[in-house]
Amino acid sequence: MLNEDVKKRIETGLEGSLVHVTEFSGGTDHYSVVVVTPAFEGVALLKRHRMVLDLFQAEIGTGEVHALSIKAFTPEQWQVERTRTSFF
Repeated sequence: MLNEDVKKRIETGLEGSLVHVTEFSGGTDHYSVVVVTPAFEGVALLKRHRMVLDLFQAEIGTGEVHALSIKAFTPEQWQVERTRTSFF
């Protein structure tokens, strides 16, 4: 998968989300994603990760996506976090 495909999949699966994707192995199967969405309001961190991972079950099963590092924020949490990062 390409970065744009990963981004689009998350944006489609988690409506209203902001997504930043980085491929970190030099190939096309190890991704780091930052996801900001109101859908995470009141949801535990582990469940947030599961919500994102569930969008890629087929690709994880085939090895097309080998690794997916996830940072998951509500918009309110992102307001604090974004002062520490340079995207969005």
